[in-house]
Amino acid sequence: MKKIIAALSLGMLVAGSSAYAQTTTKPQDQKPRSEMRGAMKDRAQKSPEEMAQMKTDMMAQKLELSASQKNQLQKLNMRHAQEMKAMQESHKATTEKTPEQRAQMQEARKVSHEKWQAELKSILSAEQYAKYETDRAEMKQKRADGKRGHKSGEHKKRGEYKKQQQGM
Repeated sequence: MKKIIAALSLGMLVAGSSAYAQTTTKPQDQKPRSEMRGAMKDRAQKSPEEMAQMKTDMMAQKLELSASQKNQLQKLNMRHAQEMKAMQESHKATTEKTPEQRAQMQEARKVSHEKWQAELKSILSAEQYAKYETDRAEMKQKRADGKRGHKSGEHKKRGEYKKQQQGM
């Protein structure tokens, strides 16, 4: 009799735990991957003007820019976006991309970004530029933390990330 009760309770325990494991729910605010990919494609298909406007608006909000600063930044971002688009188009035009060509393209992007940053520094005040630098460093750290956790196998268990975000 004891063996039958033990077997039944063990069976119910296994069936209950497997049923629980299969009933996971997605957070309501999480988008499906297909929608996230669509958002990335939309971003890639934006014109240089739209990209410059988005970047200017975001920076104006974060850094609390004056109207004249916003105007100067808009012009700078427009020039930079058009330059990047031209580089991208010329890179796409070449069919065979050698490692040397890729290195040249990367170097050209780096030089262009450094030039953009130098002009940005002349537009912003010292406090605004310091805030820009700290925001940039934080984003860089977040990206590095995300990549490091993934590569080293320190994946968060299902639900653990959400609990951490909720402060549990």
